[in-house]
Amino acid sequence: MIISKIPIFITVRGNNDNVRQINKESLKFSYLFIKNLDLFNQTYIISDNKDILDYAAALGFKKENNIHYPCGNEKELDYLEYRATYRYGVEHDYHPDWIILLNINQIFKKVSLLRDCISNIDDKYDVIASYTGISNKSHLFVDEALNNKEQDKSNLLSSVHHRVKMVDSAIYAVKSSFAFECMKYDDPAKHFWNGKIKYFKNNSLYTDIFNIDDIYKYYDAADTIEKIKEVEKELDKK
Repeated sequence: MIISKIPIFITVRGNNDNVRQINKESLKFSYLFIKNLDLFNQTYIISDNKDILDYAAALGFKKENNIHYPCGNEKELDYLEYRATYRYGVEHDYHPDWIILLNINQIFKKVSLLRDCISNIDDKYDVIASYTGISNKSHLFVDEALNNKEQDKSNLLSSVHHRVKMVDSAIYAVKSSFAFECMKYDDPAKHFWNGKIKYFKNNSLYTDIFNIDDIYKYYDAADTIEKIKEVEKELDKK
């Protein structure tokens, strides 16, 4: 399947100040991803907030591809991407075979991620989803509800852990007919996850963004890497 034939939808919620701040920062990374692939013509920004859409246009996303979907309640907000893509398809009589849903909060995406996702498209499935491998370190979890003196520390000393596969939500390819079918249900997300799903590995760095400080940690890491490069340059001179 040809990349240029598949529309890409990026949902950027802006329902409160904290969410807007996080998603504006995250959107910069999605902008770079789309820019590197030169796919602005087929990329659509979905938001419940007009300020977010204006910010997306200022970054370089096509303003005519902005989709504003005001949400009257939390339930509509939870299913924003499903409702917005459905409404867009109906209003524009636009029904491609597959669509791409790109998650802005997985900020690091290799250019190859989109290619890998599309190459895994198979009409036997409803959804193609990326996963990442993480270490299962549940033995290190701390139960803060317990007093330190009462807490059993034996698990904290365990060195037994293994890699587990987890859907990272970085990217999904969704069959359009299935996406529209989800809208017939009171809980579209539940029907989505009950669909036939094929998984493929995402080799990009996994990120867990819940607040603005999470993003700033990666900025700090980038500064550290630049300093390490300077140290390496000095070593090369010796």
